Amino acid sequence: MKRFILGVLLGVLVFAVIGFTGCTKEKVVKVGAILRLSTGASDGLPAKRGIEIAVEEINAAGGINGKPLKVIYEDSKDSPQASVTAFEKLISMDKVKVVIGPMMSGNTLAVAPIAERDHVVVITPNGTSPKISDAGKYIYRGCTRIDRQAEALTKYAKERMGVKSVAILYSNEPYGKGCNKLFSKYFNDLGIDVVADESFMRGDRDFSAQLTKIKQKKFDLLFIPGYLQETAPAIVQARKMGINAPSMGVFGDMAPKYIELAGKAAEGHVIAGEYDPDYNTPTNKRFKEKYMDIVKSHKNEPNNIMFAAITYDMTRIVADAIKNRGYNADAIRDYLDGLKDFDGVTGRLSFDKNGDVVKQGVYIFKVEGGKYVKVE
Repeated sequence: MKRFILGVLLGVLVFAVIGFTGCTKEKVVKVGAILRLSTGASDGLPAKRGIEIAVEEINAAGGINGKPLKVIYEDSKDSPQASVTAFEKLISMDKVKVVIGPMMSGNTLAVAPIAERDHVVVITPNGTSPKISDAGKYIYRGCTRIDRQAEALTKYAKERMGVKSVAILYSNEPYGKGCNKLFSKYFNDLGIDVVADESFMRGDRDFSAQLTKIKQKKFDLLFIPGYLQETAPAIVQARKMGINAPSMGVFGDMAPKYIELAGKAAEGHVIAGEYDPDYNTPTNKRFKEKYMDIVKSHKNEPNNIMFAAITYDMTRIVADAIKNRGYNADAIRDYLDGLKDFDGVTGRLSFDKNGDVVKQGVYIFKVEGGKYVKVE
């Protein structure tokens, strides 16, 4: 009997040790990320770098309450369905309670009902659609809404550039079409006439037909909302055709790649941005140095510090939420809703009642001497 009892106790002990060892291997804090890692990688890879910088800092400082932070990456493929599939995998297989991304508005809106149903926090770093504000109580965003950008840019056009008329050449997909409609309203509200609006498709390289029609009009500003893969060659062709009016764009142009592709045609180009590289805080100086080290050592990789900055901030906020409130979606929500003036590299950050980030406002940048310079 003693041998039997001893054998049972030994078996229990072995089982406990094995179980404990297995648990320790799983003692990580998992966070999901749905980024543009194939299509749209010029934005998505910098965003991934921002997360990686934050994770490295967090884990080097002891992790989250002693547990290392692990981010599980999924590719949105610029598709709502792919984003939904990635999101369902993250919450069902990886059991995450918070996801950074998706990056695009349509993809964010596609996963929002699932996030609401299953109580998972979603923080889109770059989704700008006003519809996201009403997508649910688990949905947050780390960038400024497109209507706030439109308000700032159109006001700058009128007050600082003296614009009285504008021609619009827009990307014929949800982002470009939304910008065309929204900016047209703000231009009109300010008494700026929209004298032409022409569209192009993603992947287009010849814009001569649209620009020929636009050139027949008289205007003070050429507004080209879309993504830099099309907007940069479009402005080059516009200049070659003798269209010399100042140009304006949106988020899609906020990258050194735009200036590289557009060359001299980029000079004077005006856009709104979320990140000021000269923001004078120790946190930003440290982040900027680390990101630029990555850029120098990966010369063929896309460079977009703005997208990296936003995801860096969101990752640090998520980690702080879990550290202070626990790994529970409602606890994370409670932290985000009460957040005030977090020390981010994109500003002092809070969230309003709709989950929209509150920061210093919208920065205005202008290309001068081959680089973006903050002008307001």
